[in-house]
Amino acid sequence: MAKLGLLCSGQGAQYPQMGLDYEHSNLYLKLVQQITGLDLKKVIETGHELNDTKHTQLAVFTHTMLAYDAFKSLNVPFSGIAGFSLGEYSALTAANIFKFEDAIKLVYNRSLFMSEVASKNPGVMAAVIGLSPEQVEQALSHINTGIMQPANYNSPVQTVISGEASALEEATLKLKEQGAKRIIPLAVSGAFHSSLMADAGIKLSEYLVSVETHEPTCDVYMNVTGTLLNQSELKTLMTNQVSHPVRFTTTIENMVKDGYTHFLELGPGQVLSNLVKKIDDSVDVFSFDKYESFETLKGWLKTHGFIQ
Repeated sequence: MAKLGLLCSGQGAQYPQMGLDYEHSNLYLKLVQQITGLDLKKVIETGHELNDTKHTQLAVFTHTMLAYDAFKSLNVPFSGIAGFSLGEYSALTAANIFKFEDAIKLVYNRSLFMSEVASKNPGVMAAVIGLSPEQVEQALSHINTGIMQPANYNSPVQTVISGEASALEEATLKLKEQGAKRIIPLAVSGAFHSSLMADAGIKLSEYLVSVETHEPTCDVYMNVTGTLLNQSELKTLMTNQVSHPVRFTTTIENMVKDGYTHFLELGPGQVLSNLVKKIDDSVDVFSFDKYESFETLKGWLKTHGFIQ
């Protein structure tokens, strides 16, 4: 029997003009400006400073929620949801754990905490292609020139590493010795999902104390564990996520084990759709980025029996 899961895009998939074609984009962006003071619409329209973390995270979150609301208008039943890094906040909001306004504040503050810590503890990230996670871990265990850790377990043959710039050259040599096909530096402003972000996690933990949460309306799979959310652990997992790896491969494997046959990616780009196919090519995936593909989305859902 077909079972649908939603996936929410993460930071790095942003691009100029993203999400502006959705019906309620002006309303959402106006709300963001009222809450944060940021003219996010101008940033998205021009692309200027879109890669600044404080803009990027809100832009990706807003776009993803616009896509989710368009999908929700179809009244299609779905069983569970997961997000990638920042996308976890979209997933938690779609699951009604956070109110939309509270989620905007939460995403904004998270981005400020991460930016502040990244400026104090500069770092780099790179995608390692062609090695298993175990091979990457083995290579990094022998690094002597600084901190370098696995940050995102993206697929069986792609792992993102994160750490100090001083360690990247040695890590590159060790990984190539292991047989890495490519090592691609990422255009990021910090060593996200590494121990260098621990102080951002502390700040986030303090902020989360006053944030109201609600029981989820669907299953949520969490980044830190790749397993179903236990509500009592929510804030601890969110705190740890900043400085711990995103276990995306484990998440998808567990969702497939739990019967998910179809995945719908919401938000900018199709990074997650491509990764899912590398993890398990037996499942069907659709990426809903631009509103112009709404009719195509309805056709996909109809073809697979989710709508009449």
